[in-house]
Amino acid sequence: MSEETPVYLEEYNSMHPADLADQLQRMDMPEARHILQELPLPQAADALAELEDDVVAELLDNFPNEKLVPLLNELDADEAADLLGDLPATDQHRLLGKMESEQSDAAKELLSYPEDSAGGIMNDRFISLRANQTVSVAQKELRKMEDPEPEDINYLFVTDTKEKLVGIVSLRDLVFAAPRSKIKDVMNDEVKFVRVDDDQEEVVRLFEHYHYLGLPVLNEHGTLLGVIKSDDVLKVAVEEATEDMQKMVGLSGEERTLTPWGQSFKRRLPWLLINLLTACLAGAVVGIFEGTIEQLAIIVIFLPIVAGQGGNAGMQTTTVIIRDMALGELSPGDGRKALAKELVLGLFNGLAIGLVVGAIGYMVGIFFAGHEAAPFKGNAMVLGMVVGGAMMLNQITAALFGVLIPYGLKFLRLDPALASSILITTVTDVAGFFYLLMLAHWVLLDTI
Repeated sequence: MSEETPVYLEEYNSMHPADLADQLQRMDMPEARHILQELPLPQAADALAELEDDVVAELLDNFPNEKLVPLLNELDADEAADLLGDLPATDQHRLLGKMESEQSDAAKELLSYPEDSAGGIMNDRFISLRANQTVSVAQKELRKMEDPEPEDINYLFVTDTKEKLVGIVSLRDLVFAAPRSKIKDVMNDEVKFVRVDDDQEEVVRLFEHYHYLGLPVLNEHGTLLGVIKSDDVLKVAVEEATEDMQKMVGLSGEERTLTPWGQSFKRRLPWLLINLLTACLAGAVVGIFEGTIEQLAIIVIFLPIVAGQGGNAGMQTTTVIIRDMALGELSPGDGRKALAKELVLGLFNGLAIGLVVGAIGYMVGIFFAGHEAAPFKGNAMVLGMVVGGAMMLNQITAALFGVLIPYGLKFLRLDPALASSILITTVTDVAGFFYLLMLAHWVLLDTI
């Protein structure tokens, strides 16, 4: 520990940056802000890079410029750009003007790309070689580098005089190559790459498919702009999975357990209000069949069963569809196959579950035979058939809309994960209530 570091900060100073970030996120903001200001610059910068976006925005609020600017200069350009991207535009411009010119220019360049694009997640640090260089010269250049990060030298990129990418060399091949051989003789000219405006989900798919440690990022002219590392992709993959999971239940995709309650309130309330409206729609269906319910109160027992099972089945279908869409395993042309498969599955699931529920309905009918809640004259088999038939119809409906909702959202250029659970639950609730009450009205009331 340096002499300048206060004694009470010794524990924090010795922590791994990720562990320190966890500690800061659990503190009150004034305390966390104080700790960050007092820590040595390298440790503070490393911890800042590990913090969640919501925490960063609140932590840096009212953070003194004389402390913040050195932190931004200490970070890698991509990390500084990520941090600045969480701040209001006015704060961005003010801080960029106070940073070192080289760091500021690099951060500005990265901030110019959309946050969810390849350019938005790339690192501008990479090592480039020339094809006509000898291996020995390239090795000497590597030795001259100041404190290279291990991930910076997994791949070495070969460019021409116009900085266009022409090949790639692994560190292993460079180490074992003959010293007098040319780089062009040991490089691989079949290079996988991404364009700077490619969506980050496509980048994740490529990493998952090819198991790369890094991918070069090119502009429309083939110029090498940066590199996306595997650790960057891992972070994006976690964010995308979290976002999709949260959007399916009507959250913003950015909320965490330690997100301030005020932000969580603003993000959750709109979707809860939408869910309230959809619940009113389901209630309206019940209201239409009020007379049926008054004469056949026993049917109320099965309303949540039919609706709930339909919702579960619909979520199973929707989850599979959204997952395959996100990973690029399901193309628009596969929609018919997916729909046909899910409809067949819904039919067989409906038959199986319908038989079970029908049997339960039969036993309930026997138990309540002659009761005012079940005044129908026939035997309990009629109740079992009505309940089982409603369950089968709702399972088929769940399968149908479990496919149509994600594809519909994608057609409208919306995220397929966007509140899919709310939409599918609404459909299956309304359909389940309607099927059960309609069949009860048509079949059971005729037996009274």
